[in-house]
Amino acid sequence: MVAGIARNPQRVQRKINKKRFLKRTGVKPFVKYVNQNHVMPTRFMVSDFDLKDVKDENMKKDAKSKLQKDLRKTFSNAYRNLPTAKTTEKAGHVKYFFQRLRF
Repeated sequence: MVAGIARNPQRVQRKINKKRFLKRTGVKPFVKYVNQNHVMPTRFMVSDFDLKDVKDENMKKDAKSKLQKDLRKTFSNAYRNLPTAKTTEKAGHVKYFFQRLRF
């Protein structure tokens, strides 16, 4: 099972209100089963997310939507509470996870 980001968070400014901030920093996740041979490894590894709360059940429609909601909460909270480079040395890896890939 692979979980990732389908739509990245948008830029925010200091002057926007809290409701708009929460909407713009939201993350849209995706969940799918992928053959392990088709996954491309990278040098970036993000282990800061606690995905033990997210349970993989049968990928029925209602279970998949519940799984995506749980992932949305986890990813959005992680993006809103990004660590600074001074606090941890792997802060760049977490920041890279939320950037849009340009091909």
